[in-house]
Amino acid sequence: MKNKAITTKSLISKEDGSVAWGLLPGILILRRTTMKITFPFAAAALAASLSTAANAGIVFKFTESDGNVVMNSSGTIDTSKLVLMPRVFMWGGTGVEENGNHDIMGGASVGEINMSFGFHDGTDYSPWASANGPWSASSFGTTVNSGHKAFTTYVGSPSGAQIPGLGIGREDLQGWLWSPDQNWTFRSASFASMRMAVGTYTVTDAQTGEFITFQIGAGNQLPEPDAAALVGLALVGACAARRAKTRKA
Repeated sequence: MKNKAITTKSLISKEDGSVAWGLLPGILILRRTTMKITFPFAAAALAASLSTAANAGIVFKFTESDGNVVMNSSGTIDTSKLVLMPRVFMWGGTGVEENGNHDIMGGASVGEINMSFGFHDGTDYSPWASANGPWSASSFGTTVNSGHKAFTTYVGSPSGAQIPGLGIGREDLQGWLWSPDQNWTFRSASFASMRMAVGTYTVTDAQTGEFITFQIGAGNQLPEPDAAALVGLALVGACAARRAKTRKA
């Protein structure tokens, strides 16, 4: 069926070698202060930071299995870092669609879509463009194996074209975070019969880095921790080593 129409918390070192959280956009720094917070707390806080960094987007992964094509969804996207649309763009049925503009997908047989989010201006939509996108035919003959969160992956442009975005049910948000939970099976199907092209197709927000990926075949596009968080982890380790050396002396 066709569609219907930071400020980042950073670790700060103390005079005694312990650390605390401070506010600094996108970077981890060291600074002297008198407040004492233990390394176990810092480690837990950093783990939380890394976990947040790793939840920058969502993945819809298609694989061939026992004569079927299976779709599994994963990840978390922060909708506060997308553009809330004034209009809701609906979806009918469950499956993937090729419509001449962009390759999109959705599942609304399990619930209602009542919020739509777009990407910021400047975002590259070409990975989903019909000319070179993940599939070249629509397929709606699918079974929903599990999941209850309705979604679609498009919004309408001012010209009326369907472009990448996200439509969801408001009740499925946790704060501003949304995670897909649907899993599908296209029975007696293959990538060839569904005219799918193996590869990774990701649209990433030009301003915030939030993304949606269609993964066809093998591969893992789950987000990696960002460089600043990894640098912070190294700095905390250096602090711990320095503290241990001071105690021995």
